[in-house]
Amino acid sequence: MYHLQGPQVLQMLKKSLRKSLPESLKEMTDDFDHYTNTYQIYYKNPTNCQEFLGASDVINWKQHLQIQSSQSSLNEVIQNLAAAKLVKVKQDQAIMYMMSETASKLIPSLLEAKNLPPKSGRPKAINQEMFKLSSLDVTHTALVDKFWRFGGNERSQRFIKRCIQTFPTFCLLGPEGTPVSWSLMDQTGEIRMGGTVPEYRAQGLSTYVMDVHIRTMDKLDYPTYYHTLITNKIIQKISHRLHHIIMPCDWNQWHCEPL
Repeated sequence: MYHLQGPQVLQMLKKSLRKSLPESLKEMTDDFDHYTNTYQIYYKNPTNCQEFLGASDVINWKQHLQIQSSQSSLNEVIQNLAAAKLVKVKQDQAIMYMMSETASKLIPSLLEAKNLPPKSGRPKAINQEMFKLSSLDVTHTALVDKFWRFGGNERSQRFIKRCIQTFPTFCLLGPEGTPVSWSLMDQTGEIRMGGTVPEYRAQGLSTYVMDVHIRTMDKLDYPTYYHTLITNKIIQKISHRLHHIIMPCDWNQWHCEPL
């Protein structure tokens, strides 16, 4: 072990470590871009967590940002920090799902305890002469943003464009050759921003695209998950049809804005 000798050496080490930060952190340069300014937190000791997050520069509380965690008990910590940092915070809680096959690999006891099926269901067949499976292109950014609940602005479009450029995407092209249903991933590895244009809804297209996306990632040994708000009955219905497993932990997000 090498012992640091003085503050100058510590600063040199800090600069060196910053060069190795993930690209996602290097992109957090827009103080108003809460889509990119995202943190995922998991802790064992809430007291230590609050002390660490409050005393360090891990989180830039001067930015518009979001914090995500599978631990709802983190809410007290976030609320305390927000009050101390003069930050307005809004919490959203949601249901987290995972494919049965993935759950059986990672947490087999969950399926055994609830006597759940070891395999996911399959979506109903689609008209493959009318719909062609494809991937999204950056030219489809505005379309995805139009139907995304959290979109509708320049920063959301920039975020969606990066997701399309960086992560696997799937879509169904309609007779006109444009996407009518799609599925994307975000920087956390979660399936997000799925949607179907209104005139092609209620045909099982979203279910089909989501199933293809998740199964493709599973074949690559990439565990995927997704969440939905308690009020979103459509996604819950799709999840039930595909026999996806509700995880024992919930999904939480805190949207933070400096006052």
